[in-house]
Amino acid sequence: MENNSGIAVNGSQRIGYIDALRGFTMFLVVLMHVATVCWGIVGKGISIHDYLHQVRMPLFFFISGFVLYKEGVEWNTQHIVRFFKKKIPVQLLGPFIFFAVFLHLNGISLADGLMDKYKSGYWFTLVLLEFFFIYAAVRFCVRNRWYKAILLVIGCVLYYCCWPDMTTGHHTLDNLCLLLSVNQWRFFIFFVIGTLVRAHYATIEHWLASKWLLAVCITFYLLVNALSDVLPVKEIPLRGLLSLTGLVIVFAFFHNKQDLFSQTTRMGRTMQSVGRRTLDIYLIHFFLIPKNLSFITVFTDHPMPIIEATVSSLIALLIMAASLLISNIIRLSPWLARWLFGAKKA
Repeated sequence: MENNSGIAVNGSQRIGYIDALRGFTMFLVVLMHVATVCWGIVGKGISIHDYLHQVRMPLFFFISGFVLYKEGVEWNTQHIVRFFKKKIPVQLLGPFIFFAVFLHLNGISLADGLMDKYKSGYWFTLVLLEFFFIYAAVRFCVRNRWYKAILLVIGCVLYYCCWPDMTTGHHTLDNLCLLLSVNQWRFFIFFVIGTLVRAHYATIEHWLASKWLLAVCITFYLLVNALSDVLPVKEIPLRGLLSLTGLVIVFAFFHNKQDLFSQTTRMGRTMQSVGRRTLDIYLIHFFLIPKNLSFITVFTDHPMPIIEATVSSLIALLIMAASLLISNIIRLSPWLARWLFGAKKA
């Protein structure tokens, strides 16, 4: 949900389907939160969300890495200082304000909120900033092409070690891990993959045109999920492969069908517009999710995945529309737009 991150094709234009992909991924985020808060069915094996969960956050971090990479940029001291001078307020100040207000309205103390590894949902911008620090440190220390291999190794290690149930056995270290949401560092590998895809974009485009690559990814993803009752899908390596193949499938779809998501189509314009305001939607939508629908137990007592997904999608779309409306109202003030959403000065 990195803000104001245009993707240059020729140095000035954005890649339209990437904005559309960001909009789609933001929809998956809101959809998951609706299913979790409204119905409480995520993780119970009776909805489509357990499958969407495999690609939802990997996609967001992949896009963040894709957006970050710029050809020819040297990560020297001057660039790093300038980069974080811009990013720290966007990633911390605005999100913290929304986070603090959300905690107050829900009767949660700031201390409890900060020590929650999920930060009541507001963990993403913090973790993304931490990824920026890791990436910048490697790029600063390793000035040759080996930095790519080093980032991949770091990503693999973090993916294997950093999970929600991780613990060091040391009280101070465990509290520090909670404060920094270290359990979410497992997504760093997808952030790295995003930077590499951008760096080798021409080659990746050639691969995406291969019917064999997509055939293998689609077959693997569907087959493993269909046999989840007999395969060790909760094992970390298999989870990673599922997320990676799911990411390839979604990215290939948006790339290969990019005319469908261009400015020439109504759907494309809408999704791109949403994709440019993902930070706004992310920060606002938590306030709008209805929390008093627990009495509706039909989706848990009588699982109806298609109907539940349809109802949840409608609620998610309504929440996103309301979030954009609130965002546009807030952005009437350039000062608020700058400090809450990181908007550039007019």
